[in-house]
Amino acid sequence: MQWYQRRVAITAGDKERRHHENEADVDHEAFLGKDHGHDYDDMDEDESKAKLAALLPKVDADGDGDIDETELKNWIKLQIMDYVQKDAQNALPNEDTDKDGVVTWEEYVTNTFGEQYLKREGGEDDGKDDGKVDDDDDDDETYARYVKRDKQRFQLADQDDDMKLTFEEFTAFLHPEEFEHMADVVIAETMEDMDENQDGKISLSEYVGEMENDDDDDDDEDWLEREKKSFQENKDKDHDGYLSKEELAAWIVPSEINYSLEEAQHLIEKADTNKDGVLSYQEVIEHHEVFVGSQATDYGRILHEEL
Repeated sequence: MQWYQRRVAITAGDKERRHHENEADVDHEAFLGKDHGHDYDDMDEDESKAKLAALLPKVDADGDGDIDETELKNWIKLQIMDYVQKDAQNALPNEDTDKDGVVTWEEYVTNTFGEQYLKREGGEDDGKDDGKVDDDDDDDETYARYVKRDKQRFQLADQDDDMKLTFEEFTAFLHPEEFEHMADVVIAETMEDMDENQDGKISLSEYVGEMENDDDDDDDEDWLEREKKSFQENKDKDHDGYLSKEELAAWIVPSEINYSLEEAQHLIEKADTNKDGVLSYQEVIEHHEVFVGSQATDYGRILHEEL
């Protein structure tokens, strides 16, 4: 059995950390889509600007020559959903064993973990308990825990309660952070991941431990201090030194729902030269580095498909 690729929801904390470490990459991915954030990186500046200019009318939904907050927010959300749907399209054939267009719980567990975990869940003996300590016992317990965790996510995504996921339900299962009705599982999984001592709440050290890295960087230190302050003054509402489930939800759920809006506001703030609250095409082109790259890395595709 292959090592299980954990399907971890991308939470507000992940996004905050990554935005600090790789702001340009995050901005480019938000504007172009996760699969296409580096499409412009091999272009020279003139080509990058020309391609960006050709894309702008698609962002400017009402065609008035300016891109307002709502248009930019809707564009960013469109890029996010395009990515998650393509990801689900790529994953579905591997999980849908009988090719009937839906993924059953049995298919998912068998394909992802192995049939023995399906039998164990049903209370059947897999014949492996010989009283000896197996080298794989730790992995076995880990898999069993992931099966239980994924079943909770599966059942929440399964809106008609038939233990089968349609394409739309499967998409929500893979990317719960993008669907409001999946908020409970995002909160539960975030709590499980951050709550190291399993006491049902998140301490400051657990919160910081999720976000800090090993680099001795002054910028990171400053950012970490700001995050500690944010924990103590904003996220920990009752100031008891911990994030409860309710406080965690108050942080995560609005952040997930409002991510496209917050990113749109961030991009406008960086490129709105005359501070009129909207972006002219000229302002976007003059600040092209905020929206797209130019020269270096790799990727590529959006404009070959879009133009």
